[in-house]
Amino acid sequence: MTYLRRLPRFEFVSPASVAEVCELAAQAADGEVMLLAGGTDAILQMRRRERTPRQVVGLKALRELDFVREQADGSLALGAMTTLQTLLTSPLVKKHYDVLAETAGQIGGPELRNVATIGGNVAGALPCADMPPALMTLGARVKLASKGGERWVPLDEFFPEFGRTVAAKGELVTEIALPKAPPLSAGCYFKYHDRHSMDMTVVGVAAFVALEADARTIRELRLAYANSAPTVVRARAAEGVLKGKALTEAGLAATAEAAVHACSPRTSWRANREYREELIRNLTRRAIRQATQKAAARKGAQP
Repeated sequence: MTYLRRLPRFEFVSPASVAEVCELAAQAADGEVMLLAGGTDAILQMRRRERTPRQVVGLKALRELDFVREQADGSLALGAMTTLQTLLTSPLVKKHYDVLAETAGQIGGPELRNVATIGGNVAGALPCADMPPALMTLGARVKLASKGGERWVPLDEFFPEFGRTVAAKGELVTEIALPKAPPLSAGCYFKYHDRHSMDMTVVGVAAFVALEADARTIRELRLAYANSAPTVVRARAAEGVLKGKALTEAGLAATAEAAVHACSPRTSWRANREYREELIRNLTRRAIRQATQKAAARKGAQP
């Protein structure tokens, strides 16, 4: 572990527009500028001297990035500065993807959730982050803005390696888009940690299940994992094991084993590799089972 120290000296600026932020980020040398959303991870990184920026760019003034919107096609748009508390309480989030509200409720306490943002949770590129696995299973896309315009990136292509995203210099995460949920579908997120939500996730598992009209046969399964690899990762090979089949204990066990092979958990002071692999097995079975039950319960409740 690294001891926390006083914050290093830095200049703080608070731009009023996305364009100003992108301009500042594009002009600075590597490592000189740090973008600050909620700051729940960034401040700790500075106090551990993992990052020592010359300038900190506060994003709280970008109220244009604080929104939850239902689109005309039934999809959902989330502004990057939307707090976890908003996700937890938003009727639109609960209507479309209650797994996001459930996941947000497992992160920290009220003090943290009222400042931490979904954009910061994603852009931080931490393998232990809880929102990316749930978002990944929902088919999320990330909008990146820069001086040159905007582009969209699928979230499951957003983390090429540990601690890094595909965002280029001068690009800012501004929005996360989620497609319309298919009928008879639901998601679930389970995580293991030492001291309830106030401690770092040891292993997190997100599952999203879509059922056929019989509410028994699995039409689609998506699985994503936190702190089970150098980055948040999809277990694509495991997702196909149960496709076209009804849920059985044998099928769950086979899927969980395939998920272990798709991940590459590390040994750390929190847990060794073997313990994390066992967590992946057990949490995968629990997450798929609960997501399937939630999806089946929606039969007859579809519009």
